Amino acid sequence: MLSAFQLEKNRLTRLEVEESQSLIDAVWVDLVEPDDDERLRVQSELGQSLATRPELEDIEASARFFEDEDGLHIHSFFFFEDAEDHAGNSTVAFTIRDGRLFTLRERELPAFRLYRMRARSQAMVNGNAYELLLDLFETKIEQLADEIENIYSDLEKLSRVIMEGHQGDEYDEALSTLAELEDIGWKVRLCLMDTQRALNFLVRKARLPGGQLEQAREILRDIESLLPHNESLFQKVNFLMQAAMGFINIEQNRIIKIFSVVSVVFLPPTLVASSYGMNFEFMPELKWSFGYPGAIIFMILAGLAPYLYFKRKNWL
Repeated sequence: MLSAFQLEKNRLTRLEVEESQSLIDAVWVDLVEPDDDERLRVQSELGQSLATRPELEDIEASARFFEDEDGLHIHSFFFFEDAEDHAGNSTVAFTIRDGRLFTLRERELPAFRLYRMRARSQAMVNGNAYELLLDLFETKIEQLADEIENIYSDLEKLSRVIMEGHQGDEYDEALSTLAELEDIGWKVRLCLMDTQRALNFLVRKARLPGGQLEQAREILRDIESLLPHNESLFQKVNFLMQAAMGFINIEQNRIIKIFSVVSVVFLPPTLVASSYGMNFEFMPELKWSFGYPGAIIFMILAGLAPYLYFKRKNWL
């Protein structure tokens, strides 16, 4: 899908992108999973080559942040959650050339959708491609900050469930959710660090106007303040996971203790019963009139004696 925006009184307005309408006035060209015709149109009308899928997936720094004859290129992760609430990071390719911003992505992203909504009512300060890029990064950082707050809130709920130690379906669900939150936290951290590298590259390579330079530094400060919060999330997740495993071990020890008690109580009487169950011809107790009740009493004592001894030693 191809979308294009132009500036009118420092406000972004959408351009009609029918084939009869030129893209020459666009300050921002946004492409989501473009087909071959859309790629060819951008190439023919604006002279801009777009990144291929393998180039988007390349993780080497030299392939993600560079400058060549086609402009300044930045490939950056953006966080998203799909329809099934599975978290992920999607790479967006940014290219700035001739005062125009090109964005290429594989899916619709919350940060882009939110920025377009804001742009309808908020005027830009300088109205250039660098401000567009930084505004998108700023929106992304706000989204990541909200995601960190959501993880904190979910961890507080999970901590109450885990610390109660009552194992059941709710406990199993809490452990599963805890693993999901750890995965989300890692993806948020990866996105923050990637954005930090992208902004450092932009500050070094691009001759940003004074306002954009300060905006970039402000976003970097926001990232630096969020990274420790994100790190504390991993510590909290690790603590809750260890606490949960501790409660599980305690419960398993209780179950093992029950089996230990059963074996201590029933093994000696079983030995007595098996002894008198042997079919030897000479067994004096067999002809004793009190042999059967005596054997029963002996079995009871054989079971109680080791149990009481072990109990006194606090071994059970």
